[in-house]
Amino acid sequence: MSNYFIGDIQGCYKELLSLLEKIAFDPQKDKLWLAGDLINRGPNSLEVIEFAYQNESSINFVLGNHELHFLAVATKQRHIGPNDTFQDILQSKNLANIVEWLREKPLIINNDALNFMMVHAGIYPLSNIKITLAAANKIEDKLKSSDWLNVLAKMYGNAPIHPNTVKNDWEYTRFWLNVLTRMRYCFSDGSLDLETKVPPGNQPHELKPWYELANQLPQDRKIIFGHWASLGLFTFKNIYCLDSGCVWGNDLTALKLEDLTIIQQKNLSS
Repeated sequence: MSNYFIGDIQGCYKELLSLLEKIAFDPQKDKLWLAGDLINRGPNSLEVIEFAYQNESSINFVLGNHELHFLAVATKQRHIGPNDTFQDILQSKNLANIVEWLREKPLIINNDALNFMMVHAGIYPLSNIKITLAAANKIEDKLKSSDWLNVLAKMYGNAPIHPNTVKNDWEYTRFWLNVLTRMRYCFSDGSLDLETKVPPGNQPHELKPWYELANQLPQDRKIIFGHWASLGLFTFKNIYCLDSGCVWGNDLTALKLEDLTIIQQKNLSS
């Protein structure tokens, strides 16, 4: 049995199948761990989500910002955007089941047996893991509750950017969703900058990648994330970014947990 982490797929279904062929993935014994953003921007969102749905016993994933946005559009809490490409899911006869299935998915997977954590964008650098897990679990419970549509309706926006300025429960939810699914850079005081997307080294001098500010993360546990295509395949200490920008014409990346082997599949349309 092998465990493979895969970065943002974003509807790149052909590349996913080719990558799985390269790693000789066997759903009867192997496990896939997907770092969110399975859908949107790419050409085949429905095929990717149906593949994950049909192989649920061997595939685990966290919600990314694109899954959350899809849920908001599918439930009419938000209008579809000009760059969204999940119309195929919206038109699927299985739409209702997909929506219910997605809102049950976690924001963080913390696996003690395999000694890793996986999140879409990152771990808030000035909090410890206990606080982050509690925030994620609270929002996951909201998404499973009767109040879940309000979560989707009120999650949009960049404020608040610091936990000390959170004024109410909805601001708490938005702040932590932004941390877990959208964060890249922070100011030195831990305030989020949710606009800057350039590779590290090109950002304003007052900003640092979230992982460089993190000093309370466990050093003996692998932390896996995606989301940051301009960062690409990257390792910092025990932290691994696996979004290598397949949807933008680059590679789809898998990391084998057992020996940290990297396997990549080039974009087949570029």
